[in-house]
Amino acid sequence: MSSETTDSEILDQYRNISNKLKKRFLRKPNVTEACESFINLAKQCEINELPAYAGLCWIAAARCEGSLSNNTRRDYLLNTLCEQFLKAEETDYQLGCSGVSGENLQAGLSCYSHAASRFPENSTIPIGLNLEIVEFLKKIYRSEYIQNYLESSIKLSEGRSDTNIYCLKLLAAHFVDIGDYLAALETYLEIFRLLEKLPTNSSRCEILLKCEINCSTKLSPNLAKLLEKYTWGDKSDKSLKACKMTEKMFLLLQSLVTICQSLDTSSLVDLESEFWNVLPKQEKELLRILVRIYQP
Repeated sequence: MSSETTDSEILDQYRNISNKLKKRFLRKPNVTEACESFINLAKQCEINELPAYAGLCWIAAARCEGSLSNNTRRDYLLNTLCEQFLKAEETDYQLGCSGVSGENLQAGLSCYSHAASRFPENSTIPIGLNLEIVEFLKKIYRSEYIQNYLESSIKLSEGRSDTNIYCLKLLAAHFVDIGDYLAALETYLEIFRLLEKLPTNSSRCEILLKCEINCSTKLSPNLAKLLEKYTWGDKSDKSLKACKMTEKMFLLLQSLVTICQSLDTSSLVDLESEFWNVLPKQEKELLRILVRIYQP
């Protein structure tokens, strides 16, 4: 069966089912039957790898469930149809034919927002939905939408310290990815301030260390207080103790700050190689950028 024939048949079946929902004189439409027909058609579309059509059918099925006051079932179908629209967008992206308007992406994001709004205010599910969208947007390189969803997750996670910090970490990483280092720095400092108010554990110490490294790596004139600990201070600083920074890492950062503040940065490349085995991926990328600035 050709793709065009399949498309035509799907649309004909969709119209036939929709016609059965029209009110007629002395006859109520069988919404339950129509809902099952839309679901079966949606599954048929998925089998034929027509995710956009599947999404339309799931929308119709969700509306039917809503009219029957089956809210739990409706919300489940809303999540299902979101996935189909995003799958259609991903397929277009992989084929290199994503539309400028991104209608499948917009439909998917709109459905996700609607699905998220169905949950109570104290539910954590909308946070998870936002983070799922963020991962998808990264996959198709649509970074222009990411900040809004991360900021929404941060707002929704207020009062849940670890979740809130996790979302802030993702936002900081996003700012690094798009080259907005000042915004990344401010976000890491916000994480630092939040962690200072919480009891320490191994996970939080790792995050503190990440904040400390990233803040000192992105040098800026307004960071005098932060840089003093590496210029004139020692490892006895309160914040360094809190993040359990090793002696080696402290000395490397101290060397980095000193070299960048000096007139002779010729040894920066050698220092970079010393850092390489002790830094995670994102911090390596930041260091690489710093080296390029001083050693173009």
